[in-house]
Amino acid sequence: MRVLLAEPEHESSDRYRTFIRRSQLEGLMADWLVEGEPYLACNAIALDPAESALLQHLTRVFSAAFARAGAVVAQDVAALVAMGFPWVAAELLAAETIERPIVGRFDFVRDADGRWWLLEFNADTPSGVREAIAVNRLVGATLPEAARLGAPNKGLADALVAAFSEALNGLPPRSALGLVTSTNELEDLAQMAFTRDLLAGPLAELGVKVVLGDANNLRPSRKGVSLCGVPLAALYRYVPFETMLGTPPFALIHDAVAAGHLRLLNGLGGLLLQHKGLLAWIWAHRDDLALDTEERRAIVEHLPPTWAIDSCPPYVRQKDLVAKQVFGREGEEVYFGEDMTPAAWAMLRDRRTYVVQQRVEIGELKAVVPASLGPIATIGYATVGCYAVRGPWAGYYTRFGDKIITSRAKCLATFVEASA
Repeated sequence: MRVLLAEPEHESSDRYRTFIRRSQLEGLMADWLVEGEPYLACNAIALDPAESALLQHLTRVFSAAFARAGAVVAQDVAALVAMGFPWVAAELLAAETIERPIVGRFDFVRDADGRWWLLEFNADTPSGVREAIAVNRLVGATLPEAARLGAPNKGLADALVAAFSEALNGLPPRSALGLVTSTNELEDLAQMAFTRDLLAGPLAELGVKVVLGDANNLRPSRKGVSLCGVPLAALYRYVPFETMLGTPPFALIHDAVAAGHLRLLNGLGGLLLQHKGLLAWIWAHRDDLALDTEERRAIVEHLPPTWAIDSCPPYVRQKDLVAKQVFGREGEEVYFGEDMTPAAWAMLRDRRTYVVQQRVEIGELKAVVPASLGPIATIGYATVGCYAVRGPWAGYYTRFGDKIITSRAKCLATFVEASA
């Protein structure tokens, strides 16, 4: 893996402004700044063909392993409650068929020795689809350095359309799919507006209308639920579970599902699959013969050892661990043991809402990234997200930043070196 641009003089201000304007228009990037700093970089990483093949293989294998693990854990209400799920959510999960999500994202890093490691799975409201489809293409069209590289994301849009179409199979004519988000979250709204535009044409050919609205636009209807006045046959939720539980929209959705009036395309199963406690469960069952040979090998070779914080073996040193809140998102509540006092670490352990993962010494990269005062060259770390659409790999989404990737990380495009 390499970065295409590593020196500031290789970046052009005029080129960057043109790139940003096109990204805002074609990617519906309503806000390309985060806390006043540019988020989109007109830069990219290039994977070598062997790395790309491995990541695609691992995406498929881990998709199967996570779905298998989720199906087992979902049937144990007591275990779900112990993992932090409210009782009502645990009961709903036990009644749900755990499937591979329409779209999820496995986040991988490469260590200093060149081995790839899976850090987590984002399956509830996975982000970055606009960047992976529109921005990746625009970087490829803008940077001369990318001209001879492979464009691995070119099939992502079609894969998403096909997955949604399959999930809606069998709906009556003139049905409607609702895309529900929170209009208070500009990025979430823009993400779903992009998804609506992506799906609207192909689904219209199947007789399905796509409606975008806020969760508070949901209303009870004669046969289930409506969104912005349109009765829904199916719904895709892009609102985090944590903000929905106990609200009228949550009850309305699940009442309609229970009555057979609404097809929910992403229930609570995605939240279980991305729960950090499931990582610990998978690691603990790495030798389970219920997993196939490929899955067991992938877990041992590419998943860092992970334990519930109060079950961590005593021989593992605090400085070699990373603590992650089980329901954490966007790098929230991630702590490196080497940065914490023993007392602070003990406080995390007493909360019992964390897992600990063996720290990966991620390989450093030098990249040119945009800053508020112009392009800078900086040393950082790349997290390569691999989209899984109903299981198989479908595209990449790379972010570059500090050792904890948060919303302040920069977005880099992802390409693949030409085969020799």
